[in-house]
Amino acid sequence: MLTLSLVSGLISGLCWMLGDIFLVGFDIDVEKYKDFLHNTKIKNKRMAVLMLSGSVPRLRFGALIANFSIPFMLFEIYSLYTLATPSVWAAVAAILFGIGFSISPVAHVAYYYVGTLCKSLFDERRRVGKVSEAGQALVNEYVRFMYITWGAAIGVTALGWVTYTLLIVFGQTDFPPLFCLLTPLVVSPLALLASKLKIGRPYLNGAGFNIAATVFFASALIFRLAQ
Repeated sequence: MLTLSLVSGLISGLCWMLGDIFLVGFDIDVEKYKDFLHNTKIKNKRMAVLMLSGSVPRLRFGALIANFSIPFMLFEIYSLYTLATPSVWAAVAAILFGIGFSISPVAHVAYYYVGTLCKSLFDERRRVGKVSEAGQALVNEYVRFMYITWGAAIGVTALGWVTYTLLIVFGQTDFPPLFCLLTPLVVSPLALLASKLKIGRPYLNGAGFNIAATVFFASALIFRLAQ
């Protein structure tokens, strides 16, 4: 069961990383869409341009593969808790993971709605020469909703990884203390730095956290099988 849970974590990380690649794995090209953005009331123009780069089927696939892999993500909590010494803090980490993972799908899928609405408004601009006021206001609302849900999901999940990383550091798990260097808390900033250095761009743009999760569970599975 423990090994299956680790495999589940690896599958989840790969699915979410693939979801990021399909959903936000684009470079921003403002010049290409400058006519559309001229005088628009869309506040977050960089987000609008980012989401315009992908086709609807691509955005749909990116949203759905992550959404439907949530059972794998939830099952991975079993291995994390089992590999920790029973304690209040181990339970706190598991609870934070449970909350963060449970509320993450709506945040991820929100990108799909922002993207498809922006594409619809872009097509409207090409056909009739203008963009509806209501549509622009709706984009702003969708983006606001996306950031609220995304911030909550990432924030709670990050707190879970902070707690679990400290458990590893203080020898409260089956992992050696140096294994903390492979947790998403440490690997995520490195993955984001790699993106800034244009390593893996544009596909891995925004996939830092899920790259880190994939690295952690792949490493944890190897560690488990090697014992």
